[in-house]
Amino acid sequence: MVEKALDRMFHVINIINRLLLVTIFVIMWIVIFGRYFLSKTPVWGEELVLFSMLWVGMLSAAEALRNDLHIKITVMDRHLSDKVKNILEIIYDIIIIVICSALLYHGVQLTIQNVDISYMGLKISEAFAYAAMPVGYALFIIVKVEKYYRKFRKTEIAREAE
Repeated sequence: MVEKALDRMFHVINIINRLLLVTIFVIMWIVIFGRYFLSKTPVWGEELVLFSMLWVGMLSAAEALRNDLHIKITVMDRHLSDKVKNILEIIYDIIIIVICSALLYHGVQLTIQNVDISYMGLKISEAFAYAAMPVGYALFIIVKVEKYYRKFRKTEIAREAE
């Protein structure tokens, strides 16, 4: 049940990322066309592109983390036993969770601080852009917890089958 809910959530995140990428592409061309051919650009254009880029960056990083697509330095891996690799992986994941927890806390604080500041062109609070950080870091934590939940479930199912 939890796995299906997370799969659905990340499917929605994938759709949101695609829509944001299309938004970035279309708005950039509108801004470029306006700047070079009409000598006038929409005030909200660059703000919307930056807003969208921030959200795409955080959401796609969470997707990459979930699918284990981040760059890793694996020079030493071939010299280590599987047991040592597993222990190091757990240590790395704990470090990631601790750092993301701190960044989540500070991201929430930063978002709250920017509630009263608005984008001039978009006429929305900058907190909507800053909210990408705590949302992203929360997703990173969820992804890491999910990883061990799935491992635990797989172990439990294997034990029940015996």
